[in-house]
Amino acid sequence: MLVNQIEPDLYLLIGDTYHANSTAFVSGDEVLLIDGMASRADAEKLRKFIERDLGKTVRFIISTHFFSDHLAALNVFPRAKVLAHQNYLDTFNSERYRSEEEAAHFREPDILITDALNIRWGKYELDIFHNPGHTSSTLGIDVKPADLLMVGDTLVGNIVYIAYSTPDLFVRALDRLQTRGRSRLIASHGGVRTAATITNAQFYLERLAGIRRESLLETPLESCLPAGVEATDFEKIFHERNLKTILERNFFASEEAWLNISES
Repeated sequence: MLVNQIEPDLYLLIGDTYHANSTAFVSGDEVLLIDGMASRADAEKLRKFIERDLGKTVRFIISTHFFSDHLAALNVFPRAKVLAHQNYLDTFNSERYRSEEEAAHFREPDILITDALNIRWGKYELDIFHNPGHTSSTLGIDVKPADLLMVGDTLVGNIVYIAYSTPDLFVRALDRLQTRGRSRLIASHGGVRTAATITNAQFYLERLAGIRRESLLETPLESCLPAGVEATDFEKIFHERNLKTILERNFFASEEAWLNISES
């Protein structure tokens, strides 16, 4: 597990499995977590870091979206209260790629969020808002004192993953993130990124709309990213799934349809 201390009381912990992460906000002897790793092994490393190395107790876990590769810690911290959006079960039941171990991460949330919730935790105020794009249960978390925006899997590297959603919902979700004006962001995989990631994802989504259907499956990710942005192997997996989804669900069937999406 990679430990990245962002502030004296703020840690980003990145697991070995899928590089899924968990962000720890420390207040006194207690910790509030955002997301909970992808494997039981990573969740145990997280528990040891918090309880042994920091000497703290986890009181709350906020789920940015209820896919199993972010739920492993929910059962590792049984006394912590779990917060999630009210559509959590729709998201969990819709998941297409999941191992038996990952399915066992499921735990019913204790507190359900509808549109928004504010939590003051130590010196931080967490502005939690519903941001459906990647899933119907996705939450964004704006942490103004840390100049930090937490986006769940609305961003996968520099792209979006549309298999569980629609392009128009992603346009709106990315716009909501952009208007927050933060310079640092954390998605549910990997480390801290810059706000340019949002612009890169908007560029990617627009490029997808312009691809001719007959050449769709042969379109490399590199041609859908801004100049100077390198494609990663992780992003390529989801790009290939996106291309298949576009064909299967007839997204971007016409230029007029895309214009309607862009203006929504």
